[in-house]
Amino acid sequence: MAVRKWHFAQALHSFAALKKVVNELTEEEVLAALDLESRALRRKSLIDRLISRAIRLNEINYARQLKEKYHGKST
Repeated sequence: MAVRKWHFAQALHSFAALKKVVNELTEEEVLAALDLESRALRRKSLIDRLISRAIRLNEINYARQLKEKYHGKST
């Protein structure tokens, strides 16, 4: 999946803009934003929020994998 330019730009524009789109970001977009923002060595609060979202996306994916493994794929 490609990074959606508008969402990516909003995520990096400001903390307020990030808060509006953070739950719509894919893991790929979150990681791309983290890479770019961490190289700039700025806005710790934005980096921390992106890290929190990456953790949550991973948690959701892991839960889905466990459910598929032990309950079977849902139809």
